[in-house]
Formats: sequence, C-alpha cells, structure tokens
Amino acid sequence: MAELQLYDKLLQFPLFAGMRHGDIMELVAHTRLDFRKMEANKLIVQADTPCENIIMLVNGQIESTTFSADKGFSVIEVFNSPYSLQEENLFGVSQCYQSTFTTTTRCHFISINKRELVALFDKFVTIRLNYLNLLASKTQKTTQGKWLPKGNDNRSRVIHFLVEHSLRPAGFKTYNILMKRLAEEVNASRLEVSRELNKMEAEGLLTLSRGRVTVPFLERLVTL
Repeated sequence: MAELQLYDKLLQFPLFAGMRHGDIMELVAHTRLDFRKMEANKLIVQADTPCENIIMLVNGQIESTTFSADKGFSVIEVFNSPYSLQEENLFGVSQCYQSTFTTTTRCHFISINKRELVALFDKFVTIRLNYLNLLASKTQKTTQGKWLPKGNDNRSRVIHFLVEHSLRPAGFKTYNILMKRLAEEVNASRLEVSRELNKMEAEGLLTLSRGRVTVPFLERLVTL
C-alpha cells in the first residue's frame, strides 16, 4: 500500500509523467529521496540561495515572496500541492532560487538532490525528456508572452503588469506596491491607475488597501 501511495504521489508531478510502476519502484529503491514534514509558517528556501534540490510539495499549502530587483515592490503567491519549487533553476547561469518560499499549513515534501537527478536523467529517458519539456514549456510561455499585445487602455496595462509579475498566472496574489510605483510601471498617471483599480475593486476582481493590491483569482483578470 505504501508503494502504491508513493507511486501515485510521484505521478502527480510532470517530471515523472508516463513512468511505469516498475520504473518508479526501481527509482525509489536506488535513489536517495528526502521525505520532510514541516509545520505552518516555516521557511522552506530563501531567495538568492543555491538551488541544489528539486523540492516537491506533496501535501499542504505554501506561499512565495518575490521582490523586484530594486526591492521597490514584492509579490506574494499561494500554491497548493502538487507543486515543485522552481526546478528550472537547478541548472543554468543563475542556479539560485528567485523567490522565498514558506509553509502556510502543515506540509509534506519529497526532495531529490541535483546529483541524484542527473543520475536519473542517464537511467530513465522519460525523466530526461519530461525535464526538457518542462524547460521548453517555460521558455516558450515566456517568449510568447513578450509578443502578446499589452493593450492601450489602463486596465489592460495593469492586468499585464500583474500577470507578468507572477510565477503562475492564476490563483491568489498579493502585490505590495505603492500606487505611484505601479503608475510608473504601467506608464500612466497615479490618478488614472487609482481610478481603474477602484473600478476593478467595485467589480469584485480585487481589493485595495494602502500599498497593497490583493487578487483572489488572477485567472479572472487574464480572461477579461
């Protein structure tokens, strides 16, 4: 029963999609997996620290905090299991986490060290192809997003900013940003941005407070 549960848990993640039960059991038998439980409000990883493991959230809820380069604003996002923490940063020029992740509920994680993962790439072609597909998908989405029309109206510009500054364009988000800074980012006046945000609040799309924009479901803005 425990083996079946582990098999089902791993299959939730794109990295192991399409793998047979026997292959995953062989993986489990010969790979060092780190099983970890964490209580709520605990630090998982800190931004700008080395990304040396693929960390998979199996159960629970976590949140990420991402700062702009000049620390002028930040974005908080909520993620439910299953979720992998920035596995694309294991390799490349900058092999560090871009965001800080903390638990919001009691969580269970499975982690695999980078060296173990490289060995899995050699042993299982499915895992190697899944990881390449994951990287390709993220790259394509980023590239395509740059060519999408931003729109000429203030609402479109604000929505574009909110989407562009999120790890995932869906779910609960909190943008800690002053109205003046947001206006500068979307190339509009402070008054124009304030009016548009208040309209969106009246429509139930977001809520406003001093220096903060809270969006309960970002996907609702994307479909506007």
